[in-house]
Amino acid sequence: MKQKEKRISSRMRWERFRKGKFYEILYEKGILYFVLSFLIPFSILWYAFGSYGIHPFGDRQILVVDLWHQYYPFFRVVREKLINGGSFFYSWENGLGTNFLSLISYYAASPLNWLSVFFDDDHVRDAMTFILSCKIGFAGAFFSTFLRYTYKRKDFSICMFSVMYALCSYTLGYYWNVMWFDTVALFPLVMLGIVALCREGKWKVFTIALMLSLVANYYIGYFTCIFSVFMFASASIIECKGIKDWFRKLLLMIRSSIIGVGLGGFMLLPAYFGLKLTYSANNTMPRDISFYEDWRKIFAHLLSYDAPTKVDGLPNFACGMLAVLLFGVFLFSFGIKIREKISSLLMLAIIAVSCNMNILNFIWHGFHFTNQIPYRFAFIFSFVLVAAAFRAYDIILSRGIKIYQLVLMVVAPAAVVVLNYYAAGKKFEFDGALRSSIIITGAFWLIFIAAKIFPFKTPKMRNAMMTLALAAAVFSEFVSNAQIGAKTVDNTSYNDYPTRYEEVEELLECTRKTDKSLFYRTEMSQTYTLNDSALYGYRGLSQFSSSANVSVTTLCKRLGLYASEAGNRYYYRTSTPVVNSLMGIKYIIKKDGELNSEEWVLEKIQTADTTNLYENRYPLSLGFMVDENILNMVDNSGANPFEYQNELIRCATGVEEKLFVAQPVALAEYDGLDITKNGYGNYTFQNDSDQPTGSATYTFDCIDGSYLYGYANGTGGTCDSLEIKCGDVLIDSGKLIDSYPIVFPMGNGQGGESSTVKIISNEKHKSGNFKIMVYALSQDTFEKAYCAVADEQLRIKRFKDTDILGSVEAKRDGIMFLSIPYEKGWSVYIDGKKAETFKLLQAVLGVRVPAGRHDIELKYTPEGFPLGVTISLLSFVLFVFCIICDRRRRIRRQALAAEAAAVQAAAEQEENPYRQGAAIYDQLGIPDPMDIIGRVEDSEVVLYDGSETAEKEADNAQSESDDSLQRH
Repeated sequence: MKQKEKRISSRMRWERFRKGKFYEILYEKGILYFVLSFLIPFSILWYAFGSYGIHPFGDRQILVVDLWHQYYPFFRVVREKLINGGSFFYSWENGLGTNFLSLISYYAASPLNWLSVFFDDDHVRDAMTFILSCKIGFAGAFFSTFLRYTYKRKDFSICMFSVMYALCSYTLGYYWNVMWFDTVALFPLVMLGIVALCREGKWKVFTIALMLSLVANYYIGYFTCIFSVFMFASASIIECKGIKDWFRKLLLMIRSSIIGVGLGGFMLLPAYFGLKLTYSANNTMPRDISFYEDWRKIFAHLLSYDAPTKVDGLPNFACGMLAVLLFGVFLFSFGIKIREKISSLLMLAIIAVSCNMNILNFIWHGFHFTNQIPYRFAFIFSFVLVAAAFRAYDIILSRGIKIYQLVLMVVAPAAVVVLNYYAAGKKFEFDGALRSSIIITGAFWLIFIAAKIFPFKTPKMRNAMMTLALAAAVFSEFVSNAQIGAKTVDNTSYNDYPTRYEEVEELLECTRKTDKSLFYRTEMSQTYTLNDSALYGYRGLSQFSSSANVSVTTLCKRLGLYASEAGNRYYYRTSTPVVNSLMGIKYIIKKDGELNSEEWVLEKIQTADTTNLYENRYPLSLGFMVDENILNMVDNSGANPFEYQNELIRCATGVEEKLFVAQPVALAEYDGLDITKNGYGNYTFQNDSDQPTGSATYTFDCIDGSYLYGYANGTGGTCDSLEIKCGDVLIDSGKLIDSYPIVFPMGNGQGGESSTVKIISNEKHKSGNFKIMVYALSQDTFEKAYCAVADEQLRIKRFKDTDILGSVEAKRDGIMFLSIPYEKGWSVYIDGKKAETFKLLQAVLGVRVPAGRHDIELKYTPEGFPLGVTISLLSFVLFVFCIICDRRRRIRRQALAAEAAAVQAAAEQEENPYRQGAAIYDQLGIPDPMDIIGRVEDSEVVLYDGSETAEKEADNAQSESDDSLQRH
């Protein structure tokens, strides 16, 4: 009795709960499944990280490849600006100064980056790992929202399929590209918006999601824009009701797209103008069609438990074997419309062909050939495949499992196995990923068979048990996949990054306290990352990013620094005093030892453990006056760095004596190489020995009052290592020229001493070319040139990221050389009047300044930002206007519908005058007497109070009532 009462009470409480607001929010609105779809992939990813000791579970970190060199250093600068203030328009901690808004529009515009302010300085990398995990969690959550709306399903199955998208092989292979995953996560929301637009004319979700996608990362957002065209074509064919409705939805789509792009104008327009300054602006479309990969290998790569592509390789299409298993059901099930099947097939084909065909791949990547990672939009394939698989599963849940569907489930997995067999050829083996994928596919298939033959009480029970069993298998599969992905991407030591951070920070703090200058630059004598200035937090020269100014890259290459236009990088390692002074480098930090050269120009002023700080004795300010002849300097790209610097000093200062003078080789020694000289400094070698490498050693005599500097180029990587000595003192060594040529100092030697350069061939090359040039820098000539500009420097009185105020005492009319990359965003005001700016050396900022004392003010606003803000504001006004118009239109339609209903009611009233009082009764909330006529009412009401007696009385009353009805 009590148990029955408890059951009844529980049932009543459950009914009350189902009718409550909380149930509606939790289940009907999909909040529960949204949260679960976030938490499950988030937890699986952290489990995978934990299994490989990622901090805080161990002493490893996820920073690898460009996440090590670029993304984290830029992330650190963003956090620094959020906490300490500073403009997001410009940063001086990258590449002599850079358009920071343009840079973060690709690298660090994620709104989730704001969460980093809640982490202390010692856990900034943990903040990045947490934010990345949140992005992947949101990918699952937003995909669940897409499935729930598109297919009208509200159960746990959407969580299972959301994990398949969130942790697809694209995610597991490329998660180190952390900045992409905001837009990957938002992608399902954009697609949901398109479906809502085509189905109900609701356009706001699409507009806002598109704007967020473009602002978070314009590059992946560009992929979203392209695919939105195909998605609209598919959704409109399926959802629109006739040609007139299609055209209406098309106009709505165009309008919404314009508004969405316009809302992001404040970020997109500066990014566009920034990209015009980069190397990628010079790419040209290929003329001939070609394909990258074997088609069999591409689709054979759909296996689970296989290592995803990390940098170069096949497209990452895999998204779980359940998606492959259900694809055959999707294609041949009777419950799915033909046009829906054709649309999905076409979209999959478009993505696959676009990945493999050079021209389409070029277009998808923004009319640009990528530097590694060639299939950056491959996640869209996984999106379409998982959505198609869910559609098939939705049919199974709605209509039950059919025998023919069990047969169809075998088709796609069997095709993938066959493709693996033919792709591998004689190397085919039934093990590893192939065997594991077949096992998990068999498990899925057996679950469907069991659900078919087991006698469940209700279809609802069958669906629930089948979904739970499949979910357990899917989650197990993706736990393994996540671990394989974490192993493939690899990790690095947490405790060693950044190296010597405490010592470097101590030295940087020393300069902040002792140097009262408002502006100076610092650099490292050895690179740790290619963005050390952003990583350690000092104003420097180095930069490696897709937004690197190609003109500055070319200038750095001509000056003898490491630089590559195609590699989007220029960075400091060693250089000449000329370059240090011109670029305003006042301090040099040497980790792990001392500099054994340039004592005449660099003074050691501080030591922290094994890290040393050196001060440049000949620093120059951010700006200084030079001769107008600098405008006549020939853009000679073929000159070696020493001759280029000679010409630069002559034009800038008027000093006619050569600063650098070429030196002859005093002694040449060869070990295992046959050398042919092809002019000064140019050599050809042949390695005919049994040794994998050979070497050539060149000795040069030192000169009183001058210092030797060398330039080496291992052309095409044929030579990669150098060893530089002054007497018996080692100056530098290592693979200094394995990628790029470089200028280097050769010690403090004077008359009677000698310096040597040993160049070592690469073991992969038995022949090739190399360059070795050595010049002597005259100290007297250098000091004469320095004095010519040192007394006309810009004295800075106020320094902010985008606003600099200073003064200069110009002896005569001339040009102010500003070691700032040239951009149209910079404005220069001389005594309050705006002056015309121009390029110097094809790269840096210059302005004419008349003789006399002048106040100079520099202001910066990213090119395109004012126009972008204007477009964003106008788009917002249009957005609000459209919402108001839609609301008024809806109110007007409701009013017309009410009026039509009233007219119809009046017409019915005229036809049936006996119903004229019905409206009055409706308003009063009491039954219409007309409705009561003819109603059969029980004469006895039996209340049920839970007792057995009352139950029997109720049953008797019901029986009597039934008998009475039968008699009548």
